[in-house]
Amino acid sequence: MRRGGDASANLPKESVLKVDKDCFVNPRLNRDYVRTVIQICGKHGISVQWIKSTLTRHGRHFYIKIEPPVRALNANDLQYLFGDDPKRVAFNKARIKSALPEWNKLFERISAVLRTIYRNPLFRPHQHDCTR
Repeated sequence: MRRGGDASANLPKESVLKVDKDCFVNPRLNRDYVRTVIQICGKHGISVQWIKSTLTRHGRHFYIKIEPPVRALNANDLQYLFGDDPKRVAFNKARIKSALPEWNKLFERISAVLRTIYRNPLFRPHQHDCTR
């Protein structure tokens, strides 16, 4: 790669955003969070296909399927807007700038169960889509 080039440009686009929220909140607030995510995505020309979450020791992880997929730096920016842990955002940015393909990790317990908390009624998963 040329000196001064953007190494992150070679990373694949992201279609699933991952957000780490280290707090427990009222379920009503989580419903408001889903609406907020959908609104922010809409302002960026992105539609939300589904949102899944899992409980963690400190709060929740959210997985947000979007269309169209976005570049890694844009995905990290959106995750920040969605309230992702700021240290995680900073680490992710460094990983992206290093062109690390696995830049967007969330560590789950082996027994973690993802629960769908929102599904876009217009979303039709592909037959090979294991996220149904």
